[in-house]
Amino acid sequence: MKKIKLKKFLLLFCVLACVFGLTACSEIISSDEAKVSKKEKQLASVSSELEEWSVDMINYLNAASDEDVRENAENAVGIDELNGKQYIVNPDGMNVTTVEFCNSWVKSRSDLGSLKSVDSVDVEINDETGTLCTVVIDTTYEDRKCTFELVFDEDYNLEGAAINAVYTTGEKMEKAVMNTVIGMGTVFIVLIFISFIISLLKYVNKIGAKKEPEEKASEGVDNAISQIVTAEENETDDLELVAVITAAIAASEGTSSDGLVVRSIKRRK
Repeated sequence: MKKIKLKKFLLLFCVLACVFGLTACSEIISSDEAKVSKKEKQLASVSSELEEWSVDMINYLNAASDEDVRENAENAVGIDELNGKQYIVNPDGMNVTTVEFCNSWVKSRSDLGSLKSVDSVDVEINDETGTLCTVVIDTTYEDRKCTFELVFDEDYNLEGAAINAVYTTGEKMEKAVMNTVIGMGTVFIVLIFISFIISLLKYVNKIGAKKEPEEKASEGVDNAISQIVTAEENETDDLELVAVITAAIAASEGTSSDGLVVRSIKRRK
């Protein structure tokens, strides 16, 4: 009986745990759905205004010169000040992302040419926290098509921007070849410079080799001089020894040393 009651208790506990788990999951799902629904409602009310600012920004960049775009970006002059319209984008004024977007456009203008048409504008809700939507604008320029992607946060500030020009396969291959040539050329230039430096090392060895014989020659001269001095000193000592021995022999014989001639001196045991 106790085992049956224990099994019933464990089964009841597992059922309750599953119920609470499903409840928590449903609450999380409902919370996420509420956030998405809130974003959708917010986006629905401001979608047209975000589209208007994005298209006006592209038209302004196409019409203005590079100098004007740079100057206005540096001075934080927005398009609302230039055309007199009121926008909800960047409510606190031009931000850093907008300045970077303008500078990127100046670099990309030469690859695009003049604007021919704005083909489509799509507003896509973002799932990332802190961002509201991404406005995707497809355009056609003289030289190629281009897609702009502008990311706005929930405060309607421009948070990210990308200019995606559409290149043909041939143009991509040409750029790849150019990058390869530049990279390999740089490597070869560095290798040639290193080889030149290595080739100069032989002259350093020759200079060292010339100095070494001179030093050896000076050392040889010094050794020769010292040997000569030593030999002279030894010869002087031998002469004095001969004179002493000659005088000793003459004294022992009772004769004069004038008639004595010493041929050799040998040490006896």
